[in-house]
Amino acid sequence: MINDPEVVAEIAALHEEYEAALISNNVEKLVTFFWDSPDALRFGVNESLYGAHQIAEFRKNRPAIDLSREVSNLKIVTFGTDSAIVTLEFSRTTRGVRRNGRQSQVWRRFDDGWKIVSAHVSLEPVPYIDLVAPLLGLSIPREYRQGVERNLENVGKIVQPLMDLKLGDSVEPAAVFEP
Repeated sequence: MINDPEVVAEIAALHEEYEAALISNNVEKLVTFFWDSPDALRFGVNESLYGAHQIAEFRKNRPAIDLSREVSNLKIVTFGTDSAIVTLEFSRTTRGVRRNGRQSQVWRRFDDGWKIVSAHVSLEPVPYIDLVAPLLGLSIPREYRQGVERNLENVGKIVQPLMDLKLGDSVEPAAVFEP
């Protein structure tokens, strides 16, 4: 049966425990949620972890800063009484920068209980405008943001013919400066 209410409730409770352990950086508890196997997998924002040992080492060495987050679009789908998928979106502020991300987990029931066998965490890309403005020392008020974004799109359209211009290998695109 898909989405048996009892199984969904079990996974929802485990998800809440996992989230609490994540936010409080309870490494001992976090490690117990993962399948203790070399086949366990966690793809993170900047890491690919293969096996329970690598996942545990990551947890032990991860900085415990800016861990709180707001979860949205939490979805739990169960298949029978021994398989489930949990997906969610989240927002977190890290080092003063607001980031949005996604998380998915595949859960499997074993003789010793439910375990995460595969997990994936990713962050949405930071918009170009948010990367460049601080480098240029610009503060873009919210009411002007849409206009600035439109202007950046227009600049891209204007410069595209130049970017598409094919130069042969023998063509010097600019004079070389020699002092």
